[in-house]
Amino acid sequence: MYIMDFEIKAGIDFGYIDFDLKDKIIEVRLPEARILSSEMKQDSFQVYHEEESIFRQIRLEEINDGFEDMQKQAEKDAVSNGLLENAKSNAETILKEFFAKEYDLKEYKITFREK
Repeated sequence: MYIMDFEIKAGIDFGYIDFDLKDKIIEVRLPEARILSSEMKQDSFQVYHEEESIFRQIRLEEINDGFEDMQKQAEKDAVSNGLLENAKSNAETILKEFFAKEYDLKEYKITFREK
């Protein structure tokens, strides 16, 4: 039995963002947020009850398969807990600040939509 933590990062590729300006409305089209990386936190790995196993020792292959399964589950959990929505919200905040440097947001409205 073992446990570990994963660090899951998500975001939007800013290279695929488009925008149009019409009648003081800035329409920004964003690609979908996606997982950018998923890494095990090396210092979080802990083994429990290894010496108490009465059946057999766990093979390295089984541990590697377990890592993969845990990583996939960590990604699913992160997405279900709002990771992608937070990434989209963060991107919108950054873009609003970017546009605020060029346009007076008291006069211009920014709208966001997915591509």
